[in-house]
Amino acid sequence: MLETRVIGACLIAALALTTAGCGGVDKKACGRLERTLADIRQQAMSQVDDPAHVAQAYTSGAATLRHQAESTDGKLKKSANKAAGALDRLGGQVRAAADGTGSGVDSSELISATTELKRTCDGS
Repeated sequence: MLETRVIGACLIAALALTTAGCGGVDKKACGRLERTLADIRQQAMSQVDDPAHVAQAYTSGAATLRHQAESTDGKLKKSANKAAGALDRLGGQVRAAADGTGSGVDSSELISATTELKRTCDGS
């Protein structure tokens, strides 16, 4: 049970880097992406004792981000899709760690992708 909480807490921290403060790009799109990441974080936090549900929150969230990215273009679309891919892979890692087939969970790709998304929204 403790391992499950540690995995959940680590992953939730990765989603704390949202797209606050959108600058020179589509502010509405950035706002939607920010809300989606916040929703994913909230869902994962509420399921921290159940890694299968945390994994599902990440993979479902990835699908939502991809859908939202379809209405954007350029750098914002690329950044949103990169974050979605990182969420998918993290969901797979959580699922594998929970069933004992994985070697661990690494949230660094998601942190990098959400940081890039934030920079894109900030216009950096």
